[in-house]
Amino acid sequence: MISSLNDIAQHVNGVVIGDAATAITSISSIDDITPGSLVFADTPEYFKRAEDSAAAAIMTKNAPDNCSKPVLQVQNPMRAFIALIQHFHPQPQATVGIHPTAVIAADVILGQNVFIGPYVVIEEGSVIGDYCVLKSHIHIGRQVNLGNHTTVHAHVTIYDHCHIGSQVTIHASTVIGSDGFGYTFDEGKHQKIPHVGNVVVHDDVEIGANTAIDRATMGSTVIGQGTKIDNLVQVAHSVKLGKHNILCGFTGIAGSTQTGNNVIFAANCGISDHVRIDDGVILGARSGVPPHKHLLSGNIYIGSPARPKDLAIKQELGAARIPAMRKTIKNLTEQVAVLTKKMTQLETEQS
Repeated sequence: MISSLNDIAQHVNGVVIGDAATAITSISSIDDITPGSLVFADTPEYFKRAEDSAAAAIMTKNAPDNCSKPVLQVQNPMRAFIALIQHFHPQPQATVGIHPTAVIAADVILGQNVFIGPYVVIEEGSVIGDYCVLKSHIHIGRQVNLGNHTTVHAHVTIYDHCHIGSQVTIHASTVIGSDGFGYTFDEGKHQKIPHVGNVVVHDDVEIGANTAIDRATMGSTVIGQGTKIDNLVQVAHSVKLGKHNILCGFTGIAGSTQTGNNVIFAANCGISDHVRIDDGVILGARSGVPPHKHLLSGNIYIGSPARPKDLAIKQELGAARIPAMRKTIKNLTEQVAVLTKKMTQLETEQS
């Protein structure tokens, strides 16, 4: 696909500085610049690298003077970058229809213009919304609801009674609605606690590959609107996530934890059970939160156990000084011993 820089500027409401007729064959990131491309550069260092590259033009917010390449100046470069990725790399549209190997119960309700791929199983009482795309080898349990424009990738399993909203994307091999890990030790063995709740995933959620979201013991495990979940994340039974949360890879959230809106879990966070997390909290990578804690709105927490950032840094710096403090204490102890010996000798001589 070849476009002129002027055509692209009109597509993203940008302004061209330089030759607007410059041909653009692709769009590139700063780390993988291809000849003839438009490259996104959001810092002076990246702009210089782009200027010295084989790129045909540079997209940025504030163009420096006397640039050697044409520049596309946009108010929001990241938004424009996303729009241009979609322009140069449009997603293939699934063909409407049902593959002959799909197994669909007689009372399943299918919306308009759905795609049901090979070896998909949909059990009794389920409802599939309009324009849904179900790739291959998917299992949809009984009385599951999928909203409109939802895409489910290969090998996903959605257990009975779960509700998935509209414009949701669930990536390969994820499991929604499996039993929570709930047991009680009784009569010398672990007795399983029945899990009779479900999972409710609200609109505009994206769930990465190989993630597990457990059904509630009773009631619902809830994933709030606009929340984005990375690959290899565990969300346990009866967790309730607010709107627009971010859960990065290898994060695990134990049962009955609740979060507010716009909470960020960096990679490999471990959250114990019955934790309450207020709006806007950020948890740094590898943070560990003990049970029943309350993390307060607007704070950044790091470490294990997780503490507010300023306190955690102060404590870490204090811990780093321990070897020097031990050496100082040892020297002081030796000096006190010498002084004590001298005083004892003096007292002996005086007596």
